[in-house]
Amino acid sequence: MPYEKIKIETALMPAYYKEFHCLASACQDTCCAGWKIEFNKKDYLAIKRAARTDELKQKLSEGMPRLREREHDNMYAEFSMDTAGKCHLLREDGLCALQLECGPDTLPRVCRIFPRKEVYTAHAREFSLSPACEGVLALLWDLPEGVDFVEEPLHPNDVRYFHPKNEASAHFAPIRSLFIDVLQERSLKLSQRLLLLGLLTQQLQALDWEQAEPLEDWLERAVVTLHSPAVADQMGRMPRNRQLFLANGLHVLLAAFPQPGAFRDEMLEVINENWKEQDLRKFVIQGGRYQALEEQLDELMGHSEWFFENLMVSLAFHLQFPVLNSPEELWKSYVNLCNLYSFYRFAAVCACGKEVSRARLTHVLVQVSRALLHNSVRQSNLREELFKNDSATLAHMAILVGG
Repeated sequence: MPYEKIKIETALMPAYYKEFHCLASACQDTCCAGWKIEFNKKDYLAIKRAARTDELKQKLSEGMPRLREREHDNMYAEFSMDTAGKCHLLREDGLCALQLECGPDTLPRVCRIFPRKEVYTAHAREFSLSPACEGVLALLWDLPEGVDFVEEPLHPNDVRYFHPKNEASAHFAPIRSLFIDVLQERSLKLSQRLLLLGLLTQQLQALDWEQAEPLEDWLERAVVTLHSPAVADQMGRMPRNRQLFLANGLHVLLAAFPQPGAFRDEMLEVINENWKEQDLRKFVIQGGRYQALEEQLDELMGHSEWFFENLMVSLAFHLQFPVLNSPEELWKSYVNLCNLYSFYRFAAVCACGKEVSRARLTHVLVQVSRALLHNSVRQSNLREELFKNDSATLAHMAILVGG
């Protein structure tokens, strides 16, 4: 059945969005290294025309090869990387030679917008920031009261219409608002909030998505459940299995960083000092070592969960969670969110093995985000593995988020 289209005439963003600025040379993990920087023909020609000095022209001649095999998907060229994995245009002082000579507007779109993302949803034109940037994590670190959101009117030229596929997608705004409230409910531990999110997601799955009334009744009941004194006790009875949690963390680590390298080697050494002598297929994580590092992370965080709360709220918003195309896609989006949280937590604990500091934690979370959050194929494959192994149940999610 056709559904009434929704007029999108507002912009929605986290309150910290407009405070973001690039750290430039002060960033320890430049976004000009470690991954492919590809762009379309329009960007390619603009860069070629903008170069003025012979030095820059030479750099572009050597470091901006065409992608002739990629023209089918509109990718026309890329910035090549040097032997250290850095863009050829990145100077020793950490600044971009192209931007310094020609201005920021000359950069390809991928460079101009990162870590920003914008998308139209059933609620608004939404603007978010990826945690794959040190500057974004710095903003999340400085929000002990949590993440607020602001809504602004759109310019008339930016107004669009959203065509919902079902009543659930037509109710995206109140459903997503409820789920953000769950993630920010500080009367519960963060793991308990994620479990409650799963319980509410299961209830939502079971409804008739072609009728508005059941959805509205569920929203009312969900608010009552969220503030029920009994909910913490109910969530606290969900199963936990530390060894299974650690095994999943190791599996995601090896999938996210499949090739040997300094980062992966450091992480492996943290959880088993003798890892080089072991077959990774039979790798054993030293549970006592992990627990000691977990306590150090807790000290670093001031025995508080607000930073990870902010991270998960921002991730949920960035991923347009929940996905309401179908009941199946809804549950997949929840499983994906839990798997991401589980590995962020695992990696954060391992970060303390080398150094217990905010800088070290930031470095590890940036690397994890770039390897996982910004690799949709890898992220999807890990999620689908859980379904294939019958591990996409709420009970298994309790193990993943409970540590």
